[in-house]
Amino acid sequence: MSSNLAQRILWVLWPSFLVAAVAELIVFAVIDPHDLAVFGVPVEAGRMSVYAIGFFFFWAMTSAAGALTVFLQRSPFEVNRCPLPATDRPEGCPKREAEGCT
Repeated sequence: MSSNLAQRILWVLWPSFLVAAVAELIVFAVIDPHDLAVFGVPVEAGRMSVYAIGFFFFWAMTSAAGALTVFLQRSPFEVNRCPLPATDRPEGCPKREAEGCT
C-alpha cells in the first residue's frame, strides 16, 4: 500500500472515529436502547449490543462522508496528468513530443 493511500485512509478513519464516539454519546444520552423499535418491533438485543451497533453505524456513515470528500478532493497534478507515456499519446497531443514531459 502506498504511503499516500495509507495517509488518505487515516485522514478518513480517525476523524470519523472521533465523530462516531461523540454521536454515540449524544444519541444514547437521549435514547434508551430498551426503548428502541425497528418497524414497530421492539429491539430485543442487549444494551451493549445496541451501543456497539450504533457506534459502528455512526462510524460507517461518517467514514463514507469523509471518503467521498477525499475522493472528490484531488490535486491539479492528479487531474491534469496524462496516464500514457509520451510515445503512446495520440497524434496532435501537445505533450506527445515535448521535451521534459512525461
